[in-house]
Amino acid sequence: MSRTATRSAASERTGRAAARGQRLLWLDVARSLALLSMFVAHAAPTMGPFGVLMLTEYVTAPLFAALVGASALLESRRVGWGRALAAAAVRAAFLVGAAWVNSLFGAQVLDVLQHLAVITVVAALLAAAPTVLLAVIALVLAVCSVLLSTAGAAPVMSWLSPRAAELGLDPVTVSRQLNHWVLGDYRLLALLAVGLLGMILARLLAPGGAGAPRGLAAGIAAIGLVASGGTILLTRMQTGSFPVAYAGDLPEFVTSTALVVLVFGLCAAVVPGRRSVLTDVLTVPGSMTLTLYMAHQAYLGWVVNLAGPGPWRHPSGTDDSWFNLAVLCVGAIVFALAWRTLVKADPWRRGPVEGLMRLVTRPIHGR
Repeated sequence: MSRTATRSAASERTGRAAARGQRLLWLDVARSLALLSMFVAHAAPTMGPFGVLMLTEYVTAPLFAALVGASALLESRRVGWGRALAAAAVRAAFLVGAAWVNSLFGAQVLDVLQHLAVITVVAALLAAAPTVLLAVIALVLAVCSVLLSTAGAAPVMSWLSPRAAELGLDPVTVSRQLNHWVLGDYRLLALLAVGLLGMILARLLAPGGAGAPRGLAAGIAAIGLVASGGTILLTRMQTGSFPVAYAGDLPEFVTSTALVVLVFGLCAAVVPGRRSVLTDVLTVPGSMTLTLYMAHQAYLGWVVNLAGPGPWRHPSGTDDSWFNLAVLCVGAIVFALAWRTLVKADPWRRGPVEGLMRLVTRPIHGR
């Protein structure tokens, strides 16, 4: 059989697997990379050689947003738009509840789950929209986010406060919510834009009837690499430093978005379509990201609030240490593999939190 015919047969098998609801391994690898990136961003005590670990500050939250968008598109294909939207509403409620539980741990990290809850519903609503419309909406959201971030909170609030007062709203509360959702470290408009980009990338890279050629995936990865590397290099030439993480300006947004494109394209290009012991190391943690996300919040909360002095505490009292980074990375992989080995019954083998969520959404899916 020719190489072309072999690739075509493999693509058809992957397409049938996706239609039956089986997970795409490269997407689970991307989810695991998002987790590992988050662990580095939250626990690494330095930026590493040449500041390479700083990249995690740009890519983590946008990558989670893009994965939510990709998942929404694939679920809509699999079970239909209406059922996917209903299931998305349930998952969004789970994410909000998980964010509340995380707040009880008192970790010194910002929680992105509320933002992802909104993206979950919006992505499900737009899952059937044409690709061109998704691109236009994403561009508008991105431009609005960059303009608002560049303007800053003071001018925006000076315009908004009188109008909020006219509506009987407390300007202080409005300002707090504006900072939380629009102008804080996690900017909802920008994350929504990247979530829609994840849907577009899923249409290009995930199988509909046939799988994406490896060449296309590699080309997408190359675009992400050139765009992110070029933006970082240009910014360093102009300012002497990296783009400012969480600034929400154009260099930061382009860097974050391009890194997401790089991760999607690279995973689709290099991750094999069949499971193996090697792929399980990354795909299994990626299939239970919410459980591991909450577990990392609980561990870091323990470090800063309950644990005494030790390798888990930075001299300044924070949770930044190589010890914590090792615990989070190794612990996530070991826990996920152990859970999948010991727990065989569906839906619990997907993970503790994922199993509960699946138990609730299964009737919606009609399965």
